[in-house]
Formats: sequence, structure tokens, C-alpha cells
Amino acid sequence: MKKILVIRMSAIGDIVLATSFLESVKQKYPDSEIHFLIKKEFSDLVKKHPIIDKLISFDKKLGLNELFRLGRFLRSNNYDIIFDIHSVFRTRVLSLFLRKNLFKQIKKPRLRRFLLFYGYKNYFEESFSHIKMYHTLLGQDKTFPQTNLYIDQLEEEKTKQFLRENNIGNNYIAIVPGAAWSQKQWSIDNYNKLIKKLIRSFNSTIVILGSTNDVICDEIIKHDKIINLKDKTSLRMAMGLVKYAQHTLGSDTGLLHISEAMGTPVTMILGPTSKETGARVTLSDSRVIENKDLWCRPCSQNGSRPCYRKEQYCMTEIDSEKVYSNVSRALTL
Repeated sequence: MKKILVIRMSAIGDIVLATSFLESVKQKYPDSEIHFLIKKEFSDLVKKHPIIDKLISFDKKLGLNELFRLGRFLRSNNYDIIFDIHSVFRTRVLSLFLRKNLFKQIKKPRLRRFLLFYGYKNYFEESFSHIKMYHTLLGQDKTFPQTNLYIDQLEEEKTKQFLRENNIGNNYIAIVPGAAWSQKQWSIDNYNKLIKKLIRSFNSTIVILGSTNDVICDEIIKHDKIINLKDKTSLRMAMGLVKYAQHTLGSDTGLLHISEAMGTPVTMILGPTSKETGARVTLSDSRVIENKDLWCRPCSQNGSRPCYRKEQYCMTEIDSEKVYSNVSRALTL
């Protein structure tokens, strides 16, 4: 039996996309024992994944000594193959503890991204995706498994109980208005206009999901059909909530990738990021809404770069009517 290590430490969206690669590794090595290395703060995301035989977490707060300890621990496991689908400084340090002929690392398109962000020249092929990039380590470049995340039966029952206790029926839409960077965030005015129209047209309950720092969640209009769950759910509970939603809507954030991995289509509003940065959908019923005609986008890998134009056109030129049209088609399919 082969013992295989897959490394993808962060972030949520990329870890979700990595589950497609895990499926392919298991298909190629069906009798293997698969270990997955991840940052401690994200470990809950994949702790129930049936393909992962052992989950190894790394606490970055403990610094370089912890990284060296982890390297020695990994070396003692005597892996047959190591797939590094993250390729960052920490994983290169870990590679020093492991046999080079067994260590397979993705090649990130750093030069192409630099030319795209600063030279405004796009040398990416149309089919580029992070999932495809991961699969180069397996020699695959065409069809890939769907991303998948899992909750167990007890978690499903707790999710259903939570929905009942909060008077949320089956007819609800999950909206994730926040984002790690404000540049990736659609305006509160557009969200409020969209929500009003969705309630009028479909009598849908709107479930708002977000974390402590997502101030925009508190600016959503008050309505008896709007349930604001900002900072009121664990990550595992949020996974259950998007699983049972009719649709999930928001920016390029981890919860939208989670929604697709739980089987619920999404509408993803893209501003400063794009498919070249990993922002793309995987389900056939999901949609991306973006302004493709701007010379200045994408402008950074994760949307962190402040906009240098007088107006952030990649977001301001996407209005609520355009998003509503897409969501309404999705709900009536």
C-alpha cells in the first residue's frame, strides 16, 4: 500500500478546489493511504472527508521551530509520494526534509500573473484553472472530478434543527456579502436592492452568512424574511446551511466554493479577481458575473491591491438588475 501526502495549507477556496485533486489521487492509487497537510485554522473544513485517512495540521503561530518539527515528523512517515499543490516558502522548507525524487511540486504561473497584473498582457490559456494546475502533477489536463466536501448525519440533523429553530424553511437563498478584501465586495446598495427584489419575486427567505469582520452584513436591510447569521455559525454549520440552500450568492470567497462542493449552485460576482487567479465556478448551473471589458482587471492574485482608478469599475458597473436576472433564471430552472 502506498502512503501519499498531499499538501495544501490554505486558503479556504483553494483547499476546496484541492478536493478534486484528492479524488484523482485516490482513483490513480486506489489502495493508497492518503494524508493531507493543512493549516490548523482550516482543518475543520475537510475533517470528514472520506478520502483523507489522516489529517495533519500546522500551527503557523508557533513559527519556524514548528515548521522544522513538522518536517522531521513528515520524514519519519516514510511517504512513497508527496504532492505539494501549494508551492510556497513553507512547503519548500518542508521539501528539505523529504526525498527529492518523491516530492512533486506544482509550478505556479508567477511570470504570467506578473505580466497580467502589471503589464496587462494575458498569456493564460482559456482553459486555465487551479484544478487543472493541480492535476499537472498527475499528468492530467482535460476532465477532472467535481469538488466535494462532506458533513455527517449528526451534522445534517443539527443543520435541519437549526433551520427549524430560526424559522427558515426550504425556500431560502444564502448570501455571503463580505470578503477578505473590500475591493472584492459588492456594494451594500446593490445587495439591498437585489434582496428586496428576490423577496418580492420568490418570497424567499434570505440567509446572510459572514464572520466577525464582515461589517457589511450589519448594513443589510431589516426584514422579517432576512435572517442575519453573521458570526452565529461555525464553519461546519455554514457548510450545512449552504448545502440545503436553493442558491448561494456572493463575491469570490471561500463559502461560495464550499457551496459548490456541497452541491448548491452559486452566482459569483467577480471584481478584481478572475479565473486566472483561481476565481471560477465548477458546477454547470453556477454562473460568474464580471465586467470582462476592463483593461485593468484582474489586478491582483487575491483582490488585496487597492484600486488605482478614480472608480472601481469592475464592481460599480455590475448592477443589481444584472445579478437578479441571473439568480432568477437559476431559481426557475
